[in-house]
Amino acid sequence: MKIIAILIALSFVEIGFAADSEADRLKPALDSITADGLLAHIKMLASDEFEGRAPGSKGEELSIKYIADQFKTIGLMPGNPDGTYFQEVPLAGIKSSPTASFVAGEQATTLNYPDDYVASSARLQEQIKVDNSDIVFVGYGIVAPEYGWNDYKDVDVRGKTLLMLINDPPIPDAKDPAKLDDKMFGGQAMTYYGRWSYKYEIAAKKGAAAAVIIHETGPAAYPYSVVRTSWSKENFELDAPDKNADAVSVRSWITLDVAKKLLADCGEDFEALKKSAINKDFRPVALKAKANFEIKQQVRTFKSHNVIAKLEGSDPRWKDEYVIFSAHWDHLGKHPELSGDQIFNGAVDNASGVAAVISLGLAFTKVNPSPKRSLLFMATTAEEAGLLGAKYYALHPLYPLKKTLADINIDSMNVWGKTRDVEDTSFGHVDTGRCTGKTGTSAGPHRYSKSAFGKGQHLSRRQFRIRQSWSTRAVHRQKRASAVAPGRCAVTCRRI
Repeated sequence: MKIIAILIALSFVEIGFAADSEADRLKPALDSITADGLLAHIKMLASDEFEGRAPGSKGEELSIKYIADQFKTIGLMPGNPDGTYFQEVPLAGIKSSPTASFVAGEQATTLNYPDDYVASSARLQEQIKVDNSDIVFVGYGIVAPEYGWNDYKDVDVRGKTLLMLINDPPIPDAKDPAKLDDKMFGGQAMTYYGRWSYKYEIAAKKGAAAAVIIHETGPAAYPYSVVRTSWSKENFELDAPDKNADAVSVRSWITLDVAKKLLADCGEDFEALKKSAINKDFRPVALKAKANFEIKQQVRTFKSHNVIAKLEGSDPRWKDEYVIFSAHWDHLGKHPELSGDQIFNGAVDNASGVAAVISLGLAFTKVNPSPKRSLLFMATTAEEAGLLGAKYYALHPLYPLKKTLADINIDSMNVWGKTRDVEDTSFGHVDTGRCTGKTGTSAGPHRYSKSAFGKGQHLSRRQFRIRQSWSTRAVHRQKRASAVAPGRCAVTCRRI
């Protein structure tokens, strides 16, 4: 509950309020937020009836109706200028059935899907084939002029299969090798260059036939079981007019063990290659190996939805400036191939975040006078598939991005109990930290690694220069998860 109070107080700094007594103004808002109210939303959204809230399913229909009904009930206006609470997001659902093999010299290795690897394509076509493609190790696969970094140098990788590492290069600080250099790739923070989505994007720009990421739990911030579950189900892409023809043909992950074996078969050592990849003078390494992929895909297109509501600002001078409170409504859906319980309910991730956004919407309707700037309350689709709803909004904003001051994104609430303070783990990627300081909260020492900042919708919107904070849990558990994955956040709560 304290984190929601902090978010409201933080918003006062960003949004602008009259100079009346802050305590009197806040009391009705804070009194409206109750544990029972939050839990009621979570129980509904995470119930079996909602079937795990997959986009394009019965779960979507129920979820967006419930959220829109709640926005309407608490007195928020429709957020779409067309008079509705919905923004259509054109998506394609893709079910992939891949086969893959590596050939190193006389050694041929057929990979076992999905235990050894996953593979899919963003191209909206029924069959993808890559035959006898040369494999090239490209380190972290990054081209970042602002850091003087180019893993590709002058090497032509068109038609080839790129083998690459996840995350950014962890470059030691020359003055203290025990620390990372803050001037290179954000130090401990993950930049967009470290995300899997960037790796596939740069591979496409370079004309590669396939991009294969080596999974490591630490740098990825989640175990391979998460990759296997997420990438072996129906996945989603934006349904672009060109059917994503400019995407790399094959997107793949392989386990660390498979990568080490492939490299050993080529006479290379994984650890030595990884060490060489943190230097600016790294050059791609052509492996004595070929890759073969064939992917059969079932593609369906449909309209998914972001849900958006608005509380208009009270000051004519500032009401055309906006602050967004967002959370993704989707989760992993229902998996009929499983025996027993087949539903990934997603209570923490992210029914709790949506509950917080609804509750914040209610709270702000209780504040008198209303905020001077307008507030938008948004529940986005297809976050689990790569931040697609957030990306679509950033590409097709309902309100001008240059007038959007901040997005406070909630990717799971704190479910542990009372917290003592707020910790900023954005590592300087967002500048709302100055506002956090004004609320009287404390930012203790960072306890998160380079993989901690990088998953939530802030990365999609940061590419479009929307200032963001990200409120979330510090440890993430979800139904069926076999391990606890580190939290990924810009703002976390520390327990008392």
